[in-house]
Amino acid sequence: MLEELLDAPGERLLGDAYLADFEQHFWRIGKPGFWKLERLQQFQEPTDDSWVAFSKGDWPGALALLESRREALTQHYARLRSHGFETWRIRVVEEPLTDYMRWELRLLLMRDELGGHTRVIDAARVRPYEQAAVLPELITLGDDVVYHLLYDENGLQEGGVRYIGRDLVLRCRQFVQGLYDEGESISDYLAREGILPAREQY
Repeated sequence: MLEELLDAPGERLLGDAYLADFEQHFWRIGKPGFWKLERLQQFQEPTDDSWVAFSKGDWPGALALLESRREALTQHYARLRSHGFETWRIRVVEEPLTDYMRWELRLLLMRDELGGHTRVIDAARVRPYEQAAVLPELITLGDDVVYHLLYDENGLQEGGVRYIGRDLVLRCRQFVQGLYDEGESISDYLAREGILPAREQY
């Protein structure tokens, strides 16, 4: 199915063009909601103040900055529900966890607590789908669009390739939903791995 996606005609959108297109589609997606597959294990997010603190080795500061977002995220997920949809995310994890993943999982845990449903799945369970290449980072928005996210060699997001067509979007969403159904709750995963509570471990 993913080979079919990558072989389909799509429109490459970079920078502001991608952000504008995403925003145009996001708030009208309705009941099917937002589904995301996250596969890569290392990113750079220089516009994120908590990531910047983490990247400088300031774990207490990074965690404090994450916690300071709780009210804004609470309002964000309430707004999504008022628009009639929710978000769902499956996060592939590889052991041993990178420092980036330890930071990101704390953010995803907060999102999950506030309504941004998140599960994790071990990389070994997706490798049968990776005979040709690592799974792409995917976002489906409702029934209308799927994005294959694009990153540069440093892990900075450049934009995405947008695909349309309800049959293709549905198949992509069903693939992500299938992985989500196989996944483990993020809180259970962090507790099992001894990462939660994590303040003193950092």
